Amino acid sequence: MTQAAHDPETDGRAVFEHEENGILRVRYTGDITLDLAEKSGDIILDHLKAGTRRILYDVAGSTPVFSPVALLDEVRRIGRAGGRDARFCYLAPENMFTRHFMLIEAAAFNEGFHVKFLSDEAAAKAWLSGD
Repeated sequence: MTQAAHDPETDGRAVFEHEENGILRVRYTGDITLDLAEKSGDIILDHLKAGTRRILYDVAGSTPVFSPVALLDEVRRIGRAGGRDARFCYLAPENMFTRHFMLIEAAAFNEGFHVKFLSDEAAAKAWLSGD
């Protein structure tokens, strides 16, 4: 079953699909507001409650309209709900990476959950699977 979240102001979208390897792919497209990130986070929380522990945020086709630092509270909210056995990976092109992503990874690690930013899909799925 495919789910979606939408921001009518920016036409940004988040589409949720379970892959056969146990990964929930959240594909973001368009301009993504912090409000849409929070709406999609609510859906992710439902999946975490149902037992999903591997989340792939595919942000390559999107443009965030908020600072990466603003995302930290949302990452913490989702990460704390997933706990130590959950893994969250952001799949983004190299040109989207900033030093803020390293801060988010470090903050997550210090709080006991796993977040990674990668640009290669195979590497992202391998990391999510614990390989």
